[in-house]
Amino acid sequence: MGIEQTGPSRRFVLRGAGVAGLTLGLSGLLQLSESDADAAVPAAAPVGSRARAAASPPPGSTTDPAGLTVTPNEPWMHGYLAKDLASWSASSDPYAKYFRSRVPLAPRIPAFAATQANPALAFGPQVIDLSDDYLGEMAYRALRYQNDVTLRTSRFWQYTDIYASWHGVITAASTLDTNATYGIVNLPNPAWTDAAHRNGAKSLGCWFWPRSDTFSALVTPNPDGTYPVADQLIAMARYFGFDGYFINQEATVASADAANLMAMLEYLRATAPAGFHVQYYDAMMPDGTLDYQNQFDSTNAPWVLNGSTPVCNSLFVNYAWDGTAAASSRSLVQSLGLDPYQVSYFGTECQGRGFVQYGYDPRGNFPEGGTAQNSWGLFGSTTNILCPPGVDLTVPANQADRYAKERYYWSGPNGDPTRTGRFRAPASGDTSTPYDTYQVWDGVAHYIVERSAIGSFPFVTRFNTGKGFGVWRAGTQISANQWANAGVADVLPTWQWWVTSTGTSAAAAVDYDLTTAWDGGASLKVSGTQNAGDSSVIRLFKTQLATSSNTTARIRYNAGGAGTDLGLSIGLVFADAPTQTTWLPIGATYSAGWNTETVSLGSYTGRTIAAISLQFAASAATSYAVNVGELAFLDGAAVVPSVPAGFAIDASYVNGTAAEMLLSWTLATSGVWYYDLRRVRPDGTVEALGRTYDEVFYVAEIDQVAGEATTTVQLVPVSPTGDEGPAATATLSWS
Repeated sequence: MGIEQTGPSRRFVLRGAGVAGLTLGLSGLLQLSESDADAAVPAAAPVGSRARAAASPPPGSTTDPAGLTVTPNEPWMHGYLAKDLASWSASSDPYAKYFRSRVPLAPRIPAFAATQANPALAFGPQVIDLSDDYLGEMAYRALRYQNDVTLRTSRFWQYTDIYASWHGVITAASTLDTNATYGIVNLPNPAWTDAAHRNGAKSLGCWFWPRSDTFSALVTPNPDGTYPVADQLIAMARYFGFDGYFINQEATVASADAANLMAMLEYLRATAPAGFHVQYYDAMMPDGTLDYQNQFDSTNAPWVLNGSTPVCNSLFVNYAWDGTAAASSRSLVQSLGLDPYQVSYFGTECQGRGFVQYGYDPRGNFPEGGTAQNSWGLFGSTTNILCPPGVDLTVPANQADRYAKERYYWSGPNGDPTRTGRFRAPASGDTSTPYDTYQVWDGVAHYIVERSAIGSFPFVTRFNTGKGFGVWRAGTQISANQWANAGVADVLPTWQWWVTSTGTSAAAAVDYDLTTAWDGGASLKVSGTQNAGDSSVIRLFKTQLATSSNTTARIRYNAGGAGTDLGLSIGLVFADAPTQTTWLPIGATYSAGWNTETVSLGSYTGRTIAAISLQFAASAATSYAVNVGELAFLDGAAVVPSVPAGFAIDASYVNGTAAEMLLSWTLATSGVWYYDLRRVRPDGTVEALGRTYDEVFYVAEIDQVAGEATTTVQLVPVSPTGDEGPAATATLSWS
């Protein structure tokens, strides 16, 4: 995807973003030319390579040019050519069952201006985030999860309505070299679909052309007028659990093939289930020529509405637009009887340009003090802001710096969604530091109202960000292995960070802490120094929770040592009094280590909680550093799930003192939040192996303890109230 310049643009064959050595083309997009492929893709693993602590990779393992080593038994994601699509079935697709998203799309609550970070901001424009997922070594093949804490995960789903996978992956039959064959269609990583769905955002796969294939084979209809590839696209989305496709048709094709593509997309729209979304990129025109319009106009409008026939749901407008183009596009969409916020997404290219939109100002679509003209398409969003070339992300301080910049991207340059807006206008010199010059970026929250899917009980969060340097259970560390699995991230705070203070003390510092947790890999750390009588308030979650006589709030926190009068309270904003906060005091006395307190909300029966906050108010001068490991809002008794059925080790592969395992069980379709996989050590302690909401799991490495002949593996169900059920067990033999 590129910004069309005056005159012809250089176009490149996409190999996959995130590989060291990628160059910036004239369009400002990360691209790789055919002639540069050998030089651009490193033979050795880059920083952040996947660790196998106890053993070398098993015999027969393969390492691709991006540095990803995959064992002969490890499931990996691949792309699809025309012949693969035409003959696709779940039973014949290698490892298909390991890449299904099973998390349903959560409904979002209605906008409620009174609790917004900016109450004057109108709800309406939508956002598609078209970007890579994990990055790292996944430019050729992709994994659902990996033992690599440097991988990118998102902490800001509240501003995204649609997530679309971008980077390509090679086909299942491809060679593992710089001449690898990439698929036309790639699936969204199911871990990212899980995260998107949990937060109420849709997830799309991607169609990319040009590829090394015959285009007509994709769009030729059957004699009965059906389109076999379209039918398979629907079947694949249904099986793998995602919501549609982004169509990046970015090369000229024969006019007859273009006509067939139009007819196939019409068929796809008419045949797909409700909620299915197809977005077309403003590139190839209906006559088959490549011609970026940089607006929604009569030339590309047929991709959305061909006469009176609906085609795609929306159009992603290429990047070289201005305010005039945005306004005229809005008018044309409305003249067609369509909603610009549903149909017209104006693109901003962040993959190469980062924060610095010099000459391509989003304010052309979002005029200051005016009405947003269209919706917004973010290409690359924080891909390179979080993982810029040359930054060693194994250094924790570097990760902290990059995640602060992610916050500036979404919440604005103050890192506070209530104080958005650029510090100054971008200048041409800023383009040399696109991933660091956040001062010239308004923040997504400057234009987009925050969303939330917290509309029913139970609501439980442990502030897991989808990655960690270890795993904790009930406050005790049960693994010291680093990991990344976007699919098990909790619903994170709606506002990052909305902190206010009273008195003369500085506001509290707030961030995620990956060095300790109550459960999982992270907690919320709040720290500060306060004078007597001062306070800090952290507004956290936008909600719509209707209370009853059984409603309770639970908090688990660790203040370090024991003490009294921590000054901690849970704050509730009710929908019927949105300017007031009701405070529930916590921690009159507290112990060293982790504390749990539960407060009844029965006296507020019938009222609806619209926002949740925390407050630290000092009765005496104090310094504090508190880790909050859980916030839970429940409506009734704890739910304890039943022991899982059918748990088995489908296959195990022993390599010296390490082994891989392929596990399966019967998925509970209700009553289970997720499953924890653990091994039992000879001394009776447990070690975390992974977490998922699925019916299968691949364990990359389990290490034999000296003297072990067998190892007990546990599958522990955890309910939506956060309570563990009895474990199912299976036995791994080391002989």
